[in-house]
Amino acid sequence: PFRAIHHLRQAKILNVTTRAFDKYASDIKNKFGTEIKQISLERTVDAYNAVSDIDAKAETERWIKGAEKIVEPPQEDIFKSCKLALAFENLLDQEDATIMTVDCYGTMWDKTIKLPAYPCLGFTRLNNMGLGGICESDLQCAITHIIFQGLAGKPGFVSDPTVDESNNSIILAHCLGTTKMDGPDGPAAPYKLRTIRERLEGVVPQVKMRVGQKVTQAKL
Repeated sequence: PFRAIHHLRQAKILNVTTRAFDKYASDIKNKFGTEIKQISLERTVDAYNAVSDIDAKAETERWIKGAEKIVEPPQEDIFKSCKLALAFENLLDQEDATIMTVDCYGTMWDKTIKLPAYPCLGFTRLNNMGLGGICESDLQCAITHIIFQGLAGKPGFVSDPTVDESNNSIILAHCLGTTKMDGPDGPAAPYKLRTIRERLEGVVPQVKMRVGQKVTQAKL
C-alpha cells in the first residue's frame, strides 16, 4: 500500500484531448498528488513526425516477427502504429510522465482517427514496459491502473464487461490486451495483429491471455 501511495504521488498522466477536465484533475491532484496534463493533437503529431522512419521500421519488424499471425492490417498501418507508439514513449520522457491516454473516439475522432494512427498498439507497448496506456481518455481507469500497478507490480487492461447468462460467461469488450500481464520481466503472451473490429481499421494486438487466470476488477 505504501508503494501504491508513492506511485500515485509520483505519477503523471498525459491526456490527448480537447475536452475540459480541470475539476477532475484538481480533485485527483489534491487527493492523491497525481498530475493530469492535457496534450494537444498538434504536439502529438509533431512527436510522431519527429520519430525516425528507421526506428519505426525496426519497431514494426519486431511486432510483426513476434505475432502469431497478421490477420487484417497492412504493413503500412502497422508501421504508422509503431511510429506513434515510439512518439508516445518520447512524450512521456519529455514530460516525466507514466501514463498516456487518448480521446480516440471523442475529440480525436472525425469519421476516423485524427492522429496518424490508432493508439492501441502504443498503449499495449507502454503497458508491457511497466508504464501505462489507457483507452478513450478514461481518467478514472487511468487512476485505477496506477493504484493496482503500485500494489501488484503488474499491468491491467480496460474492458466493458457484459454478462452472457446463456453460457455463464462474461464478455470483456475493448480495444486491446497486454502481452506482459505478469509484468515487464514476465513471459509474453501470444498475440495476433488485427484491425479494430467495429471500425475495420487501425492496428490492435489480439492477446491470448491464460485461461483460468484470476483477475481483480475495479474502478475508482
